[in-house]
Amino acid sequence: MTASTAPPAASPTIAPSSGGWLDRDRLIRAAPALVLILIAVILPNVLDARNVDQVTAWIPLAIAAMGLNLLTGYNGQISVGHGALYGLGAYTSGLLVTNQGWPLLWSVVGGALMCFVAGIVIGLPALRIRGLYLALVTLAVAMLFPDLIRQFPELTGGSSGLKITSPQLYRGEVRDRAIKWKAPSWSGLADDQWRYYVYLVIAVLCFVLARNLVNSRTGRAMVAVRDNEIAAEVNGVNVAQVKVLTFGVSSALAGVGGALYALWATQLFPQSFLITASFYFLVAVVVGGPATILGPAVGALFYGYFYDIARPKLPERFEPATPLILGVLLIVLMRVAPAGVVGSARRLMARFAARRDAVGGSKTGDEWATVDEGMSEELDEQE
Repeated sequence: MTASTAPPAASPTIAPSSGGWLDRDRLIRAAPALVLILIAVILPNVLDARNVDQVTAWIPLAIAAMGLNLLTGYNGQISVGHGALYGLGAYTSGLLVTNQGWPLLWSVVGGALMCFVAGIVIGLPALRIRGLYLALVTLAVAMLFPDLIRQFPELTGGSSGLKITSPQLYRGEVRDRAIKWKAPSWSGLADDQWRYYVYLVIAVLCFVLARNLVNSRTGRAMVAVRDNEIAAEVNGVNVAQVKVLTFGVSSALAGVGGALYALWATQLFPQSFLITASFYFLVAVVVGGPATILGPAVGALFYGYFYDIARPKLPERFEPATPLILGVLLIVLMRVAPAGVVGSARRLMARFAARRDAVGGSKTGDEWATVDEGMSEELDEQE
């Protein structure tokens, strides 16, 4: 009698993901955003009014940096002129509130629309230039904007500044006074907390809009144009339309950021929108991670913390060296995390997922080294 041979043991497999909202991989990918939003919601309850005001000022920077990220990170068009678009949104919102009596939030919409049109106008000539030449054109726009503001002092206030006011009851009569954010009685919040949460909701909406755009067919076309214009055009992508549309949406987000900044500052000066403002957005994108959704928010937190919290604590003799200190920090960060904070974290998570999902979970050390090397090469190609 021959002994029966037992069937070979089945290789261990990993259950396919459910694909639902509670899918483990989906939750892991969403975890950083959820943690960031949770911290942002709790923050006003643990900070004093002065610090809440400081953090509120970081939100417009994050929104404008997200606009630059769409243009440069996802579409590959280099711009150093977003400071001018930021200023255009600020002055548009301020003038609509002061001269036309628009509600505060509607003036933000007006600033976004004005900047969208301006972005389309700038984007049309950009169809014939690229790379360094496009950067020089946008640089010229950024340098000319403050001088343009000074040329119309009767409208913009010129070098004396534009005070953003609204009619308010004061000592028994209606007078034009600096705008104020008043928290509704039902909210139970202080005025500074109410303004912070309004800004936070607008920022979340802008980032969700950017995320949906990137994940849409238009977003894939943006990335295709960035990687290879000729290949994208051969595959049916309207390169001109994608470039101009991206410039418009990017400018609109810069306009939203500028409008929110104007309603926070309540007074605008041309020197607030010098070429350095464009570099602030670029720093936020590079530090957080280009071509990532959360990158601009993380970069804005880094920049805001450095200038508003860390810099004042430095000895006075280091004050002139602040730009040098920031430059050294950027060099170190780029050395340690060349893809930015979010990009590097994404690489680590992808490598961890590759190790976790390897079939059998019993690879030798050499095999794991091969997996890591292949994963690194794949990620490098994607970047």
